[in-house]
Amino acid sequence: MSELTVLSKASTGEELIYNKATVSKLLGVHEKTLRRYCTLMQNYNYKFQKNRNGHRLYYQKDIETIKRIIDLKNSGSLTLEQAVKVALGFAAEDERGQVNHEADSSEFDYNHLLQEFSAFKNDQMEFNKKLLEQLIKQEHYIKNSIEERDKKLMFAMKESMETRRQLAAATEAEKDRERNRKVWWQFWK
Repeated sequence: MSELTVLSKASTGEELIYNKATVSKLLGVHEKTLRRYCTLMQNYNYKFQKNRNGHRLYYQKDIETIKRIIDLKNSGSLTLEQAVKVALGFAAEDERGQVNHEADSSEFDYNHLLQEFSAFKNDQMEFNKKLLEQLIKQEHYIKNSIEERDKKLMFAMKESMETRRQLAAATEAEKDRERNRKVWWQFWK
């Protein structure tokens, strides 16, 4: 840590205070990115100590919180805002307005994510069940519609064939009568 700048040691507990440039180097992020993270954290009531000029001062617990946010964001499953909410969701403020992290972050993250996943899984299973029921109903409707259409089509074809047969028979009978009549008239003539 010899290359990193420590501004001073706090009067209580010899806690180190870091500046923005040092923290950005420690975390491996650009200073603008660090500023964006801190602004978002402040939107969720996270309190930073500031110097006389209004610049943020970073304590070790601030750095750990920002590191947790970066890790959650980089996991790929959370957006930056979601990562901030998760990282700050279990923090309690102490009497100075500083955020005090009492819970084990990995245990909280896993339990919280496990609960969210379980709820999502249950919702998804219920959705899948309803969707399957709808697909089965749709399949039955389509099958019944096709069967009904086929029955009507076969009935229409049978009627058409029967009508053609009857017409053919009637035409043949008429031809036979015509032949017989000619012969009959010719016989008497």
